[in-house]
Amino acid sequence: MVRKSLLAFFAALALSGCAASGATYSAPIVYPAAARAPPPPGPSIYDTAPRAPVFSELIACNGGGGSNLGQVGYRGEALLFTPYIETPAGALLRNPTEGACLSSGFGWRGTLESGRQHNGLDLANPNGGFIYAAGEGRITYADYRGGYGNVVEIDHGAGVRTLYAHLSEINQRLRPGDRVSAGAPIARMGMTGNATGVHLHYEVWVDGLLVDPLHYGRPPVYVSALAPTPIAAPPQEIAQPAAPMDEQPVAMEVEIAPNYPPPVTLQPPPDIADKPVY
Repeated sequence: MVRKSLLAFFAALALSGCAASGATYSAPIVYPAAARAPPPPGPSIYDTAPRAPVFSELIACNGGGGSNLGQVGYRGEALLFTPYIETPAGALLRNPTEGACLSSGFGWRGTLESGRQHNGLDLANPNGGFIYAAGEGRITYADYRGGYGNVVEIDHGAGVRTLYAHLSEINQRLRPGDRVSAGAPIARMGMTGNATGVHLHYEVWVDGLLVDPLHYGRPPVYVSALAPTPIAAPPQEIAQPAAPMDEQPVAMEVEIAPNYPPPVTLQPPPDIADKPVY
């Protein structure tokens, strides 16, 4: 009985939280698609759904209490968020939802001994909503996949792929090989698979490696400065160019004799013997 309880505990621990894998990013596994029923006739909600909105900011859930959220402002906004991810395949939506808050970020969760790698961005909304294609591409997978629940994968070309997991449903008209346009509705947010709440698990792959969907592909930061103050031109006489060395006057030192008075000729004194004696 104790052994069964321990096994059940460790199994629940391994499957708790959002789906995550080890830190070894190998080539994606190709899952065989299960047989799916043909789509019902007539229009569906995906035919009339609006295109993807573009968000100027992303607010952290619960004031920023999740893991790996990066820098969060005083209003709970992710300071490094930008609407688009710049990739070799072009710009992708950084938040491909109808509306959600940032629940958890990309990176290591927990301690070194008992933590695990979280391979994507968790965008939560208890009311669900549409999930959109982050960019133009080709559907490579649209079916159920273990702990990820209902999954859609899109190949955007140039080695760039995106993955959308825990979906409550997938557009029944989507099949592998179909092309989708950027911002087209492809599914609805849910909590299928190993999920503890309604959210989208969003992954971005570039050249076979997982990247951080929140921080990867941010535009360069430009620092603006005040215009320089113009310097007044120097006076005209100073601004004249100097003459070449061979044309410049050479100052010569001329020694001038001092202006002394003419010499005085002194007469010799008279002979004492010639003077009268008194």
